[in-house]
Amino acid sequence: MDTWTLVIVLSGLALVIMDVFIPSGGLLSGLGIAAIIERGLAAMGVAGSVRWPLAAVGMLATVAVVIRFGERMSEALFPARIKTNLDRIVGLPGRAVRPAEEGYLVEIEGDFWTAHVEPGSVLTPGQAVVVVAFVDQMPLVRAA
Repeated sequence: MDTWTLVIVLSGLALVIMDVFIPSGGLLSGLGIAAIIERGLAAMGVAGSVRWPLAAVGMLATVAVVIRFGERMSEALFPARIKTNLDRIVGLPGRAVRPAEEGYLVEIEGDFWTAHVEPGSVLTPGQAVVVVAFVDQMPLVRAA
């Protein structure tokens, strides 16, 4: 393997890794895979008229896979990075209203939520609470 082949293959791997952290719609991964395919076929002595179309097919297939499954992979890899507007109420005070089927009904900034109660915390109606986290898309509260 000559020096340029090694540089291009390593650059292709770097592009695939960068696509995990830089959202590009799969273009970085596609370019990286195309470069790896092209250089791999060149190293095996395959003619350019064959390896370029195969590299293009590899790139298109990679982009299609990333477009189809990229969001799911991103959520699985980086769940803490996914921010929603719900995160803003962590730390806010509220008021316990009544027990509910799956926790406790609480009022936070005028909105009513069904919340999980922090283990060891006992709530009574009218008691002040504070939101400490989100668990299963529900606020987790404790007595203030």
